[in-house]
Amino acid sequence: MSLATSSSVMADQTTIHSAIALTGARWHIPRASAWRSLLDIALDWAIICFAVWSDYRIGAWITVVAIFVIGNRQRALGNLLHEASHKNLSARRNVNDWMARIFLAPALFNDLTLYRLQHARHHAWLGDPTHDPDYLSSVTHEGNHWFDAYGRVLNNPAILAGSLFGHFAGRRLAHRQRLEIVLWWVSCETLLDVIFGMRFALLFFALWMIARGTVFHAITTFREMTDHYGLQPGGIFQYTREVPDHGFASILLHPHHNGYHLGSVYI
Repeated sequence: MSLATSSSVMADQTTIHSAIALTGARWHIPRASAWRSLLDIALDWAIICFAVWSDYRIGAWITVVAIFVIGNRQRALGNLLHEASHKNLSARRNVNDWMARIFLAPALFNDLTLYRLQHARHHAWLGDPTHDPDYLSSVTHEGNHWFDAYGRVLNNPAILAGSLFGHFAGRRLAHRQRLEIVLWWVSCETLLDVIFGMRFALLFFALWMIARGTVFHAITTFREMTDHYGLQPGGIFQYTREVPDHGFASILLHPHHNGYHLGSVYI
């Protein structure tokens, strides 16, 4: 599949570049801070580990809260992986990719190289049913509430499989890439077993998978739909919604609020 950009996306990119040029002002892109990114990653993992530890020590009555917290932080790690695909975690590409390959991508059952390729195609072919890997077909019926449309997408088996198993749900991973992800999880579980014991290690993985299939899936599906669902394809402006980066809803649905499709202007 070609990585060439669709004409509608290219037209919007040209419009933005021209508008910036006409202002006579230089476009300053903030320099990515590796230390800030590492702090964000460390905080997310600390919250996840604390949620698992709370369930481990306190008991099953806190399980629902733990799953909710873990699913929300999984979405946060997913947003940081998105930033890594745009090389926004560090000004140095190798450091950016190192952080993503160790702390983000394999935990989400993803491979950074494949994620970056698919995400670039999503930007370049935004809204194209054939070439956009993230394209969601909009199905609406007369009298439907928004929740009806959300429920249909939420219960789509292929989308649920993607939330649960990441790139393992497709056939694009090479055997080496699959092995790297498996080895990452074997190493993670072994480390947890050595430090906290087998029961904690098994509980961690169980809560991780339950959270991915419930809270993470619900948040990710809603977020994907708010980005594009129901809009008419035809470029960045026509086929993209922006979400306010303030308030509780933003913390819940879009932790580490990322740059959406503005980044596609510079691909």
